[in-house]
Amino acid sequence: MSALALILLVRGAGGSYGEAGAVAASFAIAVAVGAPYSGRLVDRRGPAHALRLRLVLFPLLLGLVGLLGEAGAPIVAIAVTAALAGLLLPPVSSALRSIWPDVVGEDDVSTAYSIDAALQEVIFIGGPMLVAALSTIDPSAGVFGAAVTSAVGTLAFVRLPPVRAARPVDHPRGSRLGALSSVGVRTIALLSLFLGLGFGAVEIAVPAFAEGEGSRALAGVVLAGFSAGSLLGGLLAGLRPSRDERRRVLVGTAVLAALLALPLAAGSVAGMTALLFIAGLPIAPVVAALYGLIGKVAAPGTVAEAFSWFGTAVSLGVAGGSVTGGWLIDDHGWQASIALGAMLVAGGAGLTILRRGTLVSDPGSPVGVAL
Repeated sequence: MSALALILLVRGAGGSYGEAGAVAASFAIAVAVGAPYSGRLVDRRGPAHALRLRLVLFPLLLGLVGLLGEAGAPIVAIAVTAALAGLLLPPVSSALRSIWPDVVGEDDVSTAYSIDAALQEVIFIGGPMLVAALSTIDPSAGVFGAAVTSAVGTLAFVRLPPVRAARPVDHPRGSRLGALSSVGVRTIALLSLFLGLGFGAVEIAVPAFAEGEGSRALAGVVLAGFSAGSLLGGLLAGLRPSRDERRRVLVGTAVLAALLALPLAAGSVAGMTALLFIAGLPIAPVVAALYGLIGKVAAPGTVAEAFSWFGTAVSLGVAGGSVTGGWLIDDHGWQASIALGAMLVAGGAGLTILRRGTLVSDPGSPVGVAL
């Protein structure tokens, strides 16, 4: 909800798209920077401890952003406050994924990760829709809505018995690199960066395509098809859990790279929606398999932080892919951005194949200290 809500807030206060983008970017970058520290806090202090303070501070700061926007405050003040909020985003996702094995058991954790990855698409579809509905009331309503939703959701999560019962590990690893001390985590973060770059390049091409077809607003429908494909793929993967996450990642990313080239053949909005639906099918299964690998290759005491590095890498990649794709669209059209996205994912798949030996379950083995 937050990224779109911030853009609509600034625009509603009379700011330019450039100013709105700067505020949204300051928030996104702060989230990416703060996530690994928050994840490390989950590992060292436990989920409940890491979440309690943030479930108060994040909504308060996000609400303050809304008040500043309504008051017509300088854009710098809004951007700085949004960045402070981003730094304190509650690490619900990394906390959840770190305790899945304890909640469902090792036999069913692959299914849990698949459902987790699939339901993320509901967030990506439902969040912007909720912001759009709230913003019809007032430009700041989306920001306030995001603040309230975060507070209620985080509080409900913290009160769950498995979250309250989760304890920090007895002997967290002392390396300053934290989760990145594991070469397997570094391999996954590198792949995640390439996936994010590819997604960003593809997604920025969709509004340009829709505009060429006569309506930029239809981009939302097309991107919903992309998310729906991932949702279905994740649910199907949950029905057939993998016993070999590494193989699913290696095969799935190669298939994803090939399918991301399909939209180049689109000749209509309906065709683009259908092709992106197909292209989205491997996304959640690959993400779920990466979750499983993270739990296996992360060094003891760094699991939650490792999950946060996955999110940080994807977020930074999406930002970079969107910027690069936008430049290509201006000069060469939307097809160039789609092609770039497919090539970037293919590059990530190739690098992961070369580094597949690092994706082992024993982070203490010799390969765990390789480059």
